[in-house]
Amino acid sequence: MDKTINLQKNTSRLGLLSGVTVMAMFAVMFLGIQNASAAITSQLDLGDRGSEVTELQTYLAKNASIYPEGLVTGYFGQLTKAAVERFQTTQGIISQGTPATTGYGRVGPQTMARINSLLGSGEGQAPWDTSPSLSNPSVQYTNTTATFTWTTNEPTQGQVYWNNTPLQFNEATGPRQQPYVSGNLALDAGGLQTNHTVTVSNLQANTTYYYLVRGVDNVGNMSMVWPSSFRTNQ
Repeated sequence: MDKTINLQKNTSRLGLLSGVTVMAMFAVMFLGIQNASAAITSQLDLGDRGSEVTELQTYLAKNASIYPEGLVTGYFGQLTKAAVERFQTTQGIISQGTPATTGYGRVGPQTMARINSLLGSGEGQAPWDTSPSLSNPSVQYTNTTATFTWTTNEPTQGQVYWNNTPLQFNEATGPRQQPYVSGNLALDAGGLQTNHTVTVSNLQANTTYYYLVRGVDNVGNMSMVWPSSFRTNQ
């Protein structure tokens, strides 16, 4: 019985892959490959279809590390979503979360603006740049203070957002703009550097605090570590 179920699952997966391949062939043979020079004018999400999805896929397919499958089907499926996530990460837009919570994996206002800025005026793809990499921050705390330490692979401005209620954040609304984050902000006083230390004070004892850490390089590329929490000593 188990073997029959597994066989059915595998057959379904093969059928799905075959369907994707047929869709890609159809797009190439009958729809034609777009030149990815037209601006994307609407936000795009999982399940969307149409010419703007085709433009998006054509653009992403120009970089095999972003969209290795390179399928141009006009359908925004899981492969396109994964490619958008890679694009957002390399461009420092967002690197964690979901389409609903942070915009990760969907073409929201900032992602759309960034793609259009790279497309330019139809001259093709501008050079890619990358966002910084952050180590997992360590947190040392007492009853009233907390010190965050982490490193980055390039000089960045270190930022810590914290609050005693869960943090909320949204995708930004323009290119190179940092996504909004609720709570209090503390900056690394050292400016652009690779070793970061941020201390926050006047915390309440025996209280849970939520935080996220992020770094912004000299041209505005940003990466962040997904929110976590700690509880101060009594």
